[in-house]
Amino acid sequence: MRPIWIRTALFNFLIAAVMGAVMRFAFVQAIPGLHFKAFLHGHSHGAMLGWIYLALYSLMIPAFLKEADQKKPIYTWVFWATQAAVLGMFVSFPIQGYGPVSIFFSTLHILLSYLFAGQFLRDLRGVKGYSAGFIRLALFWMVVSTLGVWAMGPLMGSSFRGSAWYYTSVQFFLHFQFNGWFLFGALALFFRWLENRGIELDASRQQHFRNLLIASTILTFALAVAWSNPHPAVFALNSMGVLIQLAALWVLRKTVVPALKAIRGQVEPWTFGLWRLALFSFIGKVLIQAAVVVPAVAKMAYTIRNFVIGFVHLIMLGVLSMFIFAYLDQEAKSWFSGKATRLGISLFVAGVALSEALLFLQGTLFWLRIGFLPHYYLLLFAFSALMPVGVGVVWVGAVRRVGV
Repeated sequence: MRPIWIRTALFNFLIAAVMGAVMRFAFVQAIPGLHFKAFLHGHSHGAMLGWIYLALYSLMIPAFLKEADQKKPIYTWVFWATQAAVLGMFVSFPIQGYGPVSIFFSTLHILLSYLFAGQFLRDLRGVKGYSAGFIRLALFWMVVSTLGVWAMGPLMGSSFRGSAWYYTSVQFFLHFQFNGWFLFGALALFFRWLENRGIELDASRQQHFRNLLIASTILTFALAVAWSNPHPAVFALNSMGVLIQLAALWVLRKTVVPALKAIRGQVEPWTFGLWRLALFSFIGKVLIQAAVVVPAVAKMAYTIRNFVIGFVHLIMLGVLSMFIFAYLDQEAKSWFSGKATRLGISLFVAGVALSEALLFLQGTLFWLRIGFLPHYYLLLFAFSALMPVGVGVVWVGAVRRVGV
């Protein structure tokens, strides 16, 4: 594992977290010259493609490839070219939104991701095991998700700009990034970690979990379509998907719980606590999605913005970021795990928990037509500000401990 790659991904996370706090502050006090939607694009692209993408990139290579393949120059220059594209998006999106420069850097990122996926899959030949199959699926979803981006160009240049087709293509990209590439990638790393430590899971249950998760990933895209086409058949497809996902969670529980004793014996209590936070967040994601089996709840889920933001952040911050922190705390203990990084993670967890609780509470009040909580936006900013502070402390701690 290359510390500088992880530090770079953490730096991107810090920038994205600061941008998120700025947007929360904009509801407390007007910020002259802030184009909110364009700024949001910079925040979201940086968080997804600069933090989660590059963190998975940095962790997958040492986890799955032979040492000789890990040292191939292509992985180094693709990483730094991808980082250049991320920095370009951080700068260009807040200035122009979707414009020639930001589209250029976004396109560059996609092309580099294809190059990475192709090289990684070639070097993965001969690597067997359940986790290797999962990482291949993750890269498959990554490529599939970009079809939504390629569709956006023609739609933006036609009369379909701003139409239901345009927003469906955006949701296609986001859905298969979060629920496909990112989630499958994190699970692949987790299963690889178990395999490397000789912790065996029930093979038949593993296969059932994989198949159920694939089916649910495809079917739950229907909820993203439902806002523009609320046809009963669309809701039915989503209901099937979330129920299958619930079954996948049950199979995962039956698979992993018997191995918990072995897992707990190989990690420190702090690290095990981070694993559990990521798992609880994943359980929360599945249960929330299961609730949309009820059509009234489904309509509420995609029409009340607080629920949408809260759900996306639950996956991004609760499931994925917490998993990456736990993985680093275990696998990069010599330079990542220290007092500073653990303090930073604690502040980050507090910010995530408090802001998520506030978002879902306010969303529920909107649904009940009660109105706003007192000082809602100020509280949301205060809670959100804990996240960039926490990530900043983690980054400083990781930088200071390199070489220890």
